[in-house]
Amino acid sequence: MSLRRCASVVGCIAVVALLGGCVEAPSSPVEPAPFSPVDDVEAPVPAAASIDRRAQEVTVRIRSLGCEQLGLGSGFVLPGGVVVTNRHVVVQPLEVTVNTWDGRTLPASVTGVAVDSDLALLQLDDATDLPVAELRTTPVRAGERVYAVGYPGGGPATISEGQVVSLVDGELLGEPADVIRIDAEIRRGNSGGPLLDEDGLVVGVVFALEEETGTGLAVPVTTLVARLAGAELEAPSGC
Repeated sequence: MSLRRCASVVGCIAVVALLGGCVEAPSSPVEPAPFSPVDDVEAPVPAAASIDRRAQEVTVRIRSLGCEQLGLGSGFVLPGGVVVTNRHVVVQPLEVTVNTWDGRTLPASVTGVAVDSDLALLQLDDATDLPVAELRTTPVRAGERVYAVGYPGGGPATISEGQVVSLVDGELLGEPADVIRIDAEIRRGNSGGPLLDEDGLVVGVVFALEEETGTGLAVPVTTLVARLAGAELEAPSGC
């Protein structure tokens, strides 16, 4: 199986190979809806409170200047200014910055990388008023509807809807636990972004793409929770 984990606009790291809209105009004019009184009509939930808006608020763009490459990827914010991303996004980091949903650029440092999974933790120097993601406490199941959020190509945030295809043996991919396979669209730059369930809770961390099938791969939230507890984290490698 060939995988791509590409977080860099400069190039991809080959692992078995690694992942470091337009609207068509209507054919005829659309007739306006007839006027109706607004009394006793329940207003829709504002966009600011929607799951889509919340997903974009907790997701960040990550820029990592390394020894020989520029890594661009995604991540998400947890309480205390902790940011989760992929290990391959921040290879040999010399300077790391995080772009937030509201246009801020914040310096960050890599506090640890997982030696047995594609995860890394960052610490923001200034995390004032940043929305934070919530982690789900139960594993995801095959057939669940999920949403991959990230900054493909270093561009604007996107949300790709899909479902969990299956769980596969992580040992085949160098991961310590089962890996989530999803049919949501995954592109370069999605690396490190959150995989959310229908309630907006994080169930995984996107890290790669199966090139033969176009299937996305994500590290389960259970593995992330174990790494947040400080198990098997190391300092990032230097130049």
